[in-house]
Amino acid sequence: MTGEEIESFDRLPLKYAYQFLGENGHSEKADEIRLSKDKFKSYTSTLRRAKIVNFFDEKEMLNDFIEKYWKNGNTLKGQNQIRGLRRLFEAYLNGSDIEEDEAEEEIEGTSFAYEEDLKNYLVSNLYIIEQGLNLYKDEKGVDGVEFPIDPNNKRVDILAVDKNGTPVVIELKVSRGYEKVIGQCLYYKNRVKKIINTEKVRIIIIAREISQNLKTAIEDLADVKLFEYKLSVKLEPV
Repeated sequence: MTGEEIESFDRLPLKYAYQFLGENGHSEKADEIRLSKDKFKSYTSTLRRAKIVNFFDEKEMLNDFIEKYWKNGNTLKGQNQIRGLRRLFEAYLNGSDIEEDEAEEEIEGTSFAYEEDLKNYLVSNLYIIEQGLNLYKDEKGVDGVEFPIDPNNKRVDILAVDKNGTPVVIELKVSRGYEKVIGQCLYYKNRVKKIINTEKVRIIIIAREISQNLKTAIEDLADVKLFEYKLSVKLEPV
């Protein structure tokens, strides 16, 4: 396969993923995924891609596959797609609810691209969320952007510290914030407690639109704040 062909794949190429699995002694796994008939929501081939990404993660093969067969996997759009596939697989594995329009945006890379822009902007301007917020950084210099919290590659979008020194888990959703996000954030919260040895962690959820169900879900949670963001565009002559 030529370099141009490797560069041309927008989506993770299933054909070469199966081939790569075979080349690395995982032919049975390749056949298992290729022949699987199960689906999640309306996803079939996309679910197969999610299974492959999960298996590559488990075997620490993803970077080698990207280098050999899917150069676009190293682009922002490719990384966006990988994260969307990971989320889809997690929802499939746990039988969780997931909105199809939200999942499709992530898998296509559009949702996460917006999320990445939003995250980068907020990291540089945490004060617009709350005065006194600063990005968390540990003694080894690891900062709070995409802060890792477990061996399964789950990460906090932004981990900050408020003016009182309390860690703050900030979760971003570029579409709607549904009630299920609070379960995700509570998990993040308790993992952060253990990792940095603190008794208190706050939660901030930022979404384009906060659903009424999410508002109801956090009513008795004093340390959770919800925000909706609005986009604006400024044009300058060149």
